[in-house]
Amino acid sequence: MHGSELDLPSGADETYELIIEERLVPDDAPGLQELQALGLVAPNPVRPGRYVALDAQLAIRRLMAAEQTALHRTAQRMASIAALDRLAARHSEARFWSGPSAEYLPTPELVSARIAEATNRATTEVLTAQPGFRKRAIIDSVMERDIELLLRGVQMRILYHASTRVNPAVKDYTHEMLAHGAEIRVLHGPFSQIIIIDSREAFIRNVASGDETDMSGWHVRDLAAVTYMRDSYLHDWVRAEAWEDEEVKKSTGRLAKRQQEVLRLLAAGFEQGQIATRLSVSERTVAKDIAAMRAELGLSTTFQLAVWYGKQQPEG
Repeated sequence: MHGSELDLPSGADETYELIIEERLVPDDAPGLQELQALGLVAPNPVRPGRYVALDAQLAIRRLMAAEQTALHRTAQRMASIAALDRLAARHSEARFWSGPSAEYLPTPELVSARIAEATNRATTEVLTAQPGFRKRAIIDSVMERDIELLLRGVQMRILYHASTRVNPAVKDYTHEMLAHGAEIRVLHGPFSQIIIIDSREAFIRNVASGDETDMSGWHVRDLAAVTYMRDSYLHDWVRAEAWEDEEVKKSTGRLAKRQQEVLRLLAAGFEQGQIATRLSVSERTVAKDIAAMRAELGLSTTFQLAVWYGKQQPEG
């Protein structure tokens, strides 16, 4: 018996007194079953139907020993449960983290240096959103780096605000970038400044300060945060419209009809010999047309020429 079961029911004491006095008690006497369960009385071995009282002190010691054993087991289990606290202490370590969170970059010089390091590591894509005015010195300082990225096969997407179309420095930059295979679009509404590299790290302005003149920034490397930023960027990209290079538009108009047909076939993947056959001209003529178009558009390679033509076509 455990807990409240150790409490004798009403009338059990009187039953026990009757047994002490060796008087007859019925089998349904109050508390008789509980007295037997506690080891305080037992059936009389020589007088059937009667009971004898047992040593109460012995019964008490036996019951106390049983409770102490149970208490010891409970204490051991409680100690085992408390030992699990060592796991709770490691909870932060055990949680899944998607990467380091963000590092504060207090100066524009440090921001620029860290961006340069990250773009040098780029292998797949660089996504840039530049909503504000950009000085020529800044644009000129990154042009060579960005061209090098394109030449080694890194995809570049650049978002500008529509108002930057009148910025001569931006126009010069976009002309070069488009010629080397970059994708450039413009948005009319507000959007945030950001650079995302290989879907694994991003650079953002320190918007937390609330100061528009604050040029400090954050280097974000948390995978979940960068993934969210990239998804937001792509939503803006879909809403944007293609950048129209005025010089390119003028140059396109100056291309002869046959040259434009050469361009179309070139962008479709045809070799110069195949183009010559289709247009019923010599391969030398095709080569001259390609060289003339490269010179007209200021492009260095035939690949750049094909990429440029592809950028001019409306999206399906």
